[in-house]
Amino acid sequence: MTAVACVPAPLPPVGRPAWWLREAMSSGRLGVREVVQAHLDRLAAVDPWLNAAAAVPADAALAEADRLQAELAAGAAPGPLFGLPFSVKDIIATAGVETSCGSAALRGNVPSTDAVAVRRLRAAGAILVAKSNCPEFAFGVTTDNLVSGVTRSPWGLHSPGGSSGGEAALVASGASAFGVGTDYGGSLRWPAQCCGILALRPGLGTVDGTGQLPEADGRVDGNAGPPGRTSVQRTFQVVGPLARNARDLALLLAVLSDRRVELPGPVRDLRIGWLDEDPDQHVGSDVQSAVRETAAALGAYGLAVQRTPGVLDGLHDAFNALRATDPMADLRAAVADRAGLLSPFVRGVLEAGASPEDQKPLWQRLLRLRARALAQLADTPVLLLPVAPASACDLEGNAEVDGERVAGFALMAQCRSVSALGFPALSIPVGSDRHGLPISVQVVAAPGREDLVLQVGLLMEELRGGWQPPPWLPPPVDDESAAVPETAEETRCLT
Repeated sequence: MTAVACVPAPLPPVGRPAWWLREAMSSGRLGVREVVQAHLDRLAAVDPWLNAAAAVPADAALAEADRLQAELAAGAAPGPLFGLPFSVKDIIATAGVETSCGSAALRGNVPSTDAVAVRRLRAAGAILVAKSNCPEFAFGVTTDNLVSGVTRSPWGLHSPGGSSGGEAALVASGASAFGVGTDYGGSLRWPAQCCGILALRPGLGTVDGTGQLPEADGRVDGNAGPPGRTSVQRTFQVVGPLARNARDLALLLAVLSDRRVELPGPVRDLRIGWLDEDPDQHVGSDVQSAVRETAAALGAYGLAVQRTPGVLDGLHDAFNALRATDPMADLRAAVADRAGLLSPFVRGVLEAGASPEDQKPLWQRLLRLRARALAQLADTPVLLLPVAPASACDLEGNAEVDGERVAGFALMAQCRSVSALGFPALSIPVGSDRHGLPISVQVVAAPGREDLVLQVGLLMEELRGGWQPPPWLPPPVDDESAAVPETAEETRCLT
């Protein structure tokens, strides 16, 4: 038998951790254009199925890759996100790239200024390769709009969730190294579960949200006018990152928040509270099992875990009551005489108007519920909760939960309860349902403790396996095999 010697090539850059790609490019062992082109090629290959990209500034991305490569060759220090191809939800302003918010009323809108989050990412060396689809003005648990149509999941004939569904689909499929979306009532955490990736909802005020369209005064060009009256949506909605591992999220949070994010060694002497049910929406048995098994794994590791019933009681109703009082003046100003171009759903929301109920008692009620949750976090600094009652929904927003149909915003009951608190929350995969679809949990901590939820996330990746790619992506790379490649040679076999 003839001996065969094979020289293995590096795995393709798509699907690799963002931190790994940054090290490979900053060391010169991978070219920036090579990495950007590989992600654009992946996007071209998968988007005919996903329909997740709203705009692809390919020429600008490659030109930026060449500029960064030249600066590196000239001796410039690489930024913390050097050369990383990223995507952004289509309600976040991007200078020179169409931002229609998934609405025919804003078709052709090209902002002149980046949102603050996008500006910080670009300044750190990241390269925009795509804008991602979302439901019209981010209203929906699925991703479907009159401009781009239906977005599908990389896991099959399911929805990638909403409203950051296109963003989650691109990151999960390897078309971008990481993504940026928004979360009002679960719009980062729910799509992350549907697509089997991670997402971080930062606590209120952690990331500057300027540049989410429309602005408070109705502007859609990325230039924020004078501060408008704070709406319910603007109070609760945050900008946050999506990625395929917790280490990447920590890297991104440091840039987005413009602050140092420390993730010390293994978690020790931590008390964790957990809840697998919810008073407002029955949680499916597969999801309950995933929460219980995760809590058991953390307990076996040596952490103190305890069941914490009642911690979410009343929060979902409080969130919904406040949301119903929002007149959405920013959206009304943005569409003005183009309201006839809105989808029937969004037009109906605006025509219905806001509830005349006084907001003051509603805010007071929410503050009491928030104080109760803070008291719980004083005893158990981390809470482990379901993301949703089911793993995913169909393209119309329907899911089966133990034989019963759950649809629409009921799928976000657990996420909305956490949004009402305004605390940081991580959505992280921990297993699969009986059909093989990913199931995630929420990791919640007190205000300002994004570092703690990410630290617990790192541990959960070790104990529960973390991100598992869709069947047509390469498997994730563990730390031992993730060394930066020495060459860019193709695989060759010598006989």
